[in-house]
Amino acid sequence: MALYGYTIGDVDVNSTLAGEQFQVYRFLIPVPPVSARIISPELVGTVTVNVTGNPDLEGLGTNYTNGRVSAVNEPNFGGTTVRVSSIDRPFPSPAPVAVTQNRVPATLNRFGSETGADFGRDFSVATNPPAVLYNLGANADASDGPVGTSLYKLGLSGTSANTIQIIDATPTAAETAGTTPTNPGIYADGLAVDNLTPGRTRAFGSDFSNVDGDGAQLHKVDLLTGQLSAPIQLRDSETNQLLAANKDSGLAFTRVPFPGNTDTSPQRLIALLENGFLYEITGYEDELNASGLSLGSATGTNGAGFATATLIGVVNLPNALSGSTDYEGFTIVNEGING
Repeated sequence: MALYGYTIGDVDVNSTLAGEQFQVYRFLIPVPPVSARIISPELVGTVTVNVTGNPDLEGLGTNYTNGRVSAVNEPNFGGTTVRVSSIDRPFPSPAPVAVTQNRVPATLNRFGSETGADFGRDFSVATNPPAVLYNLGANADASDGPVGTSLYKLGLSGTSANTIQIIDATPTAAETAGTTPTNPGIYADGLAVDNLTPGRTRAFGSDFSNVDGDGAQLHKVDLLTGQLSAPIQLRDSETNQLLAANKDSGLAFTRVPFPGNTDTSPQRLIALLENGFLYEITGYEDELNASGLSLGSATGTNGAGFATATLIGVVNLPNALSGSTDYEGFTIVNEGING
C-alpha cells in the first residue's frame, strides 16, 4: 500500500462557468525516515461549487467505510453547507455533485470563515454508531468577529442523511445562529479523527496560524460534546523551539481502516499547510490517550502539552509558495503502489 495526500486549491480556474471550479491534487506521502524534499503533485480533477457565496472546499476527510474522500465548503454566514463526495481517484465522470446539507434546526448557521473536516463515528448513538462527517467552523481573526471554534456533524445515512447539526449539550441561540462559537478563544481549522482506535476524544484539531496570537498547536476534540481542549504546543524538531509557521492548515491520520485495506503500518499524524509545507507530528500519544480533555500526563516524552512537528516535504502545488492559491483542505488515502 502507499499513502497519498489530497488537497484542493481555492482559486476558480474557469471564471466563464457558473459557480467556482476548484482543482483537486494528489501527492505521495513520504515514508520515514526521510529528509524534507520537494514533492510533485498530480492533478486529479475539478470540482464545481455553485452556492451562495461560492465558498471554498476547505474540509477534507477519508470515509472509513469505503476509503473515498469527501469535502465540505468553508462556513459562510447564512450560506449553504455542501458536501462533495468521491473526489479522489478514480475521479467521477461527470464531475462529482455538491449535496446540500439541510440545517437541523432550520435556524442553524455555521460559525466562522475557516473549516476542517474528517469522518468518524456518531457517539451520540450508543449502539453501532453510524459514520458522520465532522466539521469545524472556526474564526481566528478578531477583526472578523469572535475568535473561536464550533463543531458540527453532517449526517450520511438514515433519518439524518444530508443534515447538519451543531454538537453541544445545550447550544445557545447565538451558537446555533453562528454568531458565537461554542469554544470561545480556541481556534482550529484542521481536523483529524483516529478511526483506527475509535473514541469520542480520539481526534485532534490543528492551528498553525498565529492570527489568534497563540502560535502553532493542537487541540483534543471531544466528538460527543464539541469541546476543544487547552492547547498542545508544537515544537520544531530542528530547533526544539515553538514552531513558527503562521499558516492555515489541514490535518489527517494515515490509518483509515476501510474494508479491503491491508495497510498495517504504524499510525502517523500529518499536517499540510496552505503553502504546501508538509509536517509529521509526533509525541502526541500522551495527549490522545489522556482521559477527558486534559493536556495529558506530565511524564510524557515531550512533557505535558507539547508535541513535535517535523518538516517532511514541500508539495509543489501551483502558486502555493507565492500565496496566490491556498491549499487548506487535507486528507490521506491508502492506495495501491500503482494507484
